[in-house]
Amino acid sequence: MTISFSSLQAFLTALKVRTMSVDKIQNFIEGQKIDLRGLRREDLDAYRSWIDNPMVTKFMETGWRPIADHELEELYRVSTASPDTVAFAIIDKGAGKVVGCCGLYAIQWICRRADFRIIIGDADAWNKGIGSEAARLMVAYGFDKLNLETIYLGVNTENEGAIKSYEKAGFVREGVRRKLIYRNGRYYDALMMSVLREEYMSRKASAG
Repeated sequence: MTISFSSLQAFLTALKVRTMSVDKIQNFIEGQKIDLRGLRREDLDAYRSWIDNPMVTKFMETGWRPIADHELEELYRVSTASPDTVAFAIIDKGAGKVVGCCGLYAIQWICRRADFRIIIGDADAWNKGIGSEAARLMVAYGFDKLNLETIYLGVNTENEGAIKSYEKAGFVREGVRRKLIYRNGRYYDALMMSVLREEYMSRKASAG
């Protein structure tokens, strides 16, 4: 049986389209600069490199010791199996790789609230608006898909870049918890921020 060149070309084109479709399905949320997909076990090596990097965890509570294998496994279990957590890997479209992770944690399904957390661990992805876009996508997901009423977070008061990105996503300042974080040989205050469903809907309507 002889296969013509045109038939082979058509087959390869169809295969390419199918492969692209499979890759697209793997991204749960698509943005402009980034895509969000579910966490995979192979992401754990990258996460370890971020948490063990003092530049990444400079303003965070974590990172005070090298992360252990069992801690990574527990993180993966909670992030993928807990009904009160929805976590995503952040994919930089331009670089084509995982650069961080984010999610909604400690979801309270009766009070409709969740704790937003994010880490951009790849230094090449810093100062590119990736964190801001991830925060916006997660806020939209939390209110539009999960029907939450409140999304909140806590951030080191000296992490000015993170605070600005949260404000761009609609979070407002609520108050300060004094000397809550100990890192770098000193204590830091933590700024508590949140965004309400009504605030999100108002911004969404204004944006058209």
